[in-house]
Amino acid sequence: MKSFTSLSRSMSTDPRRQIRFLTALTGALLVAFFLAPNALARSSVNTANVGDSFRRGFVAYWASGSEDFPALLGTTVSYWFRFHLVKAGVSALLLAVAVGLGVVLWRRGRQQIERRSHRLPVTWAGSLVGVLGIFALVALMANLQGAAAPFASLLPMLTTGGADGELTQSLAQARQQLAVYPDGQRSPALSVMISDFAVYHAAFAVMAALLALAMASASALLWRQLKTSPERQSRRAPKFGFTASAVLTAAALVVAFANTTSAADSPRALADFFAGGW
Repeated sequence: MKSFTSLSRSMSTDPRRQIRFLTALTGALLVAFFLAPNALARSSVNTANVGDSFRRGFVAYWASGSEDFPALLGTTVSYWFRFHLVKAGVSALLLAVAVGLGVVLWRRGRQQIERRSHRLPVTWAGSLVGVLGIFALVALMANLQGAAAPFASLLPMLTTGGADGELTQSLAQARQQLAVYPDGQRSPALSVMISDFAVYHAAFAVMAALLALAMASASALLWRQLKTSPERQSRRAPKFGFTASAVLTAAALVVAFANTTSAADSPRALADFFAGGW
C-alpha cells in the first residue's frame, strides 16, 4: 500500500513520469482504436464481410415493401451501431489522454521558459499531441455520427465492392424515385433512408456547432491571455493556440452549416449521394 501511495505521489509531482505514463497509455489506446471495435462488436457480421452483408440485406429490404429491416440487414445495422459505439468510446478516452498530455507538456514548457532552458523537444512533442488530439476529436465525432444513424453510415458500401444485377436494379429504382420526390410512388425503404440520412447529418451538425462554440470560447480566453502576457516568450503558446482555435472555429462552422443544409433537405442530399456525392 505504501509503495502504491509513493508511486502515485511520484507520478503527480514528476512531469517526466506523467509524460511516459500518458505516452504509453496513448499507444495502448491507438492499438485499441483499430482492434477493439471489431473484436467487441462482432457477431456473424464483422469488418471482413460487413459490406457484402449490407448489400445483400439492402436488396432484400428494398424488395420487401416494408419499413422493417429483414434479418440480415438488421444484424448488419446492429453490428455497425456497436462498432461505432465502441470506437467512439475509445476515441473519447484517447482525446482525454491527449488533453492530459497536452496540459503536462504545457506546464513543462512554462517551467522551461522560467528557467530559460531549451524548449525544442517540448515544442515538437506539443505539436504531435495537437495532431493526436485533432485525430481523436474527429474520430469521436465521426463515430458518434455513425452510432446515431448506422443505417445511413452504411450507405456508401452500396456503391463500393461491386454490384450484382439485383443491387444495380434496386439502386436504379431508388434514383428514379428520388428524381421525382415527393411526387410519385416510393418504396417504404426509401422513406427510411431519407429519414436516417437526415438524422445522420443533423447529428454531425449539432456536434460541429458545439465544437465551434467551444473553440470560439477558447479563442476568446487565449486572446485575453495574449493581451495580458508581458513577456514575448510567454506569448508564443497563447498566440499559436488562438490561431489554431480560430481556424477550428471557422472550419466547424462551415461543417455545421453544410450538414444542417443536408439534414433540412435530406431527399436532395440523398439524391446527390447516389449521383456520386456524399
